[in-house]
Amino acid sequence: AVVSTQSGHYGRGMGIVVLTEHLSEIPFFFFGEYAIKIFGHTRLIASACIVYAFRFLSYSIISKPWLIVPFEIGNGVTLALMWASAASYVCLVTPQKHQATTLGLLGGLHFQLGHFLSAILAGEFITRAGFKAAWWIYATFILAIGALYVTADTLLPKIENYEELEGDNVGKPKATKSTTADVTLEQPAGPDSASGQQTIDTEITSIGPSQSFAESN
Repeated sequence: AVVSTQSGHYGRGMGIVVLTEHLSEIPFFFFGEYAIKIFGHTRLIASACIVYAFRFLSYSIISKPWLIVPFEIGNGVTLALMWASAASYVCLVTPQKHQATTLGLLGGLHFQLGHFLSAILAGEFITRAGFKAAWWIYATFILAIGALYVTADTLLPKIENYEELEGDNVGKPKATKSTTADVTLEQPAGPDSASGQQTIDTEITSIGPSQSFAESN
């Protein structure tokens, strides 16, 4: 909106820019789950920060409003893919009974508080710092945030079973594992047992700290 206003083209140009942003989000929301499984949450969120910085730097050098449209395709990464990664990560690390609350807090911080502060402070900051300088500062800030996030993710303890992305499975007990083994029992020789040995199949099922044995001849 600021770029369109500065260039003297607001109405039609702004409409096309917004349309491009929303259309670019559709494939990234649709394929977000596959991207998370391939690249992981940290890489996708860091990539969103890099794309944000690239878009901000592009705004600082654009003089014609129509040149904004190609860069708005990056909104699919900076919003759709970033949001899918963040929401998935929240479900991964939050107990199941608290997931709705945590997602609500995440959405409130991003879509409500974030948009509110940016609407109030962005215009004033651009007025004081200057149009081009403001975008450079924004780009530097978002890169610093991305570097801080990657550093924290690298240094902090890792979560076990990180590959599980289904929020519904978080907090549930692990599935039991069953194995079948052949057990040979020694028995004294007698008239009914010439070899003195009997082989049985024993199914060993692990249930928590205890074990149950089901034997069949």
